Amino acid sequence: MKKFLLIYLLALLFLFAIFYWNLSPIANSINLWQINLSSFLTSLTLPEHAMKENLIFINTQLTLVIDKACNGLIPYFFLLASIIAFPSEMKHKIKWAMLSYLILSILNIFRIWFITKLVINSENNFSLAHDYLGNLFLVFSSMILFIAFIRTKKHS
Repeated sequence: MKKFLLIYLLALLFLFAIFYWNLSPIANSINLWQINLSSFLTSLTLPEHAMKENLIFINTQLTLVIDKACNGLIPYFFLLASIIAFPSEMKHKIKWAMLSYLILSILNIFRIWFITKLVINSENNFSLAHDYLGNLFLVFSSMILFIAFIRTKKHS
């Protein structure tokens, strides 16, 4: 357990330093790409006039912004650090790293769509939808993916 925690924390530090920290040129590129991908996929779920670039227009006073903190990479980094730290074959880790990225990206699009729909109904729903329901949704989704990763591990 100590080894898992140490590797987990080091992997998390590495992932955030290289792929999220503002001073990392790699992070800036990856986060911009992920924002654009998330925005494009989200735009497919909303009416044509409701979105431009990474902005979702709820009404004339309220605009939701898909930014670095909303692009879905943060929960992915926590899950990926868990996958890296857990004892398993490299092939299994790579498979689940890629599968988890794909699934969490799709679930994040659903999360953004869900938040948008709740906020369109009532602006007062933003905190509930974004801070609680949306974030809990991604946390539980990540936990389910990690459990699936563990359960599909080959036993030696």
